[in-house]
Amino acid sequence: MFAAHHRLDALTAVIDVNGQQALGRTSDVLDLDHLAARWHAFGWAVTEVDGHSRPALRDALLARHGRPHVILAKTTFGRGVSFMERGEARDRGLPPRPHNWHYLSMSAREFEIASRELEAAPEDGVL
Repeated sequence: MFAAHHRLDALTAVIDVNGQQALGRTSDVLDLDHLAARWHAFGWAVTEVDGHSRPALRDALLARHGRPHVILAKTTFGRGVSFMERGEARDRGLPPRPHNWHYLSMSAREFEIASRELEAAPEDGVL
């Protein structure tokens, strides 16, 4: 509210809206329904984008609205890394839970797999 009141138009917040928190799905831990409406109610300009699209993120970051701006970047948790996207911890034998990756470190083997998969990603600006 302070930022909107003072029309801090150079202020931009980016929120990764991936449906996960450290303890589980956001819908189970802290419901984030109507997130855009909540920010708008506090006087912020709101832009929702595909958080995997670099061009969409760039355009949203460059936009000016005359007031603070929040970008809700909708993403798939672990996108581009097979075992993270499915929520697996291959070297640990843990059950599939995407939120595991909010606090687990990768093993050397997992890092190698993730690096290889991300390097093979297309160069179209979308990951």
